[in-house]
Amino acid sequence: MDPSTQIPQDAGPAWAEARTRVAVGHNINVSGKLIFHEPVRIEGRFRGEVRSIELVVVSEDGMVEGKVYAPRLLVMGELHGDVVGCDRCVLGPRSRFFGNIETRNLSISEGAYVDGNVRMTRTVTEKTAASGDR
Repeated sequence: MDPSTQIPQDAGPAWAEARTRVAVGHNINVSGKLIFHEPVRIEGRFRGEVRSIELVVVSEDGMVEGKVYAPRLLVMGELHGDVVGCDRCVLGPRSRFFGNIETRNLSISEGAYVDGNVRMTRTVTEKTAASGDR
């Protein structure tokens, strides 16, 4: 297995510290569709669709309303919507999630709030982060 795709034992803290591109900065509100071919971090408020072929991090002050397509997702803030085609989803200790999660692996930290449905899959869905699904 390629070391870059291995899931660290303590994925939440490791991913929180991962080098990412800030797509929506702190105190910024953005609507639309974001597509990345690298790890991305949402620190402000975003409404729409986020796609990454790597990692999406919703920071503690971040909020996403919409769909997230990514093989790895770390929610430390708030997410209202759907997580699709995720290999590993981690909900941090102060995260708030409202919606549907489709993932192969799910970690929910003590203190996280979840209001929604979870569908555990055996394999990652064919809908890849960079695909043209619209």
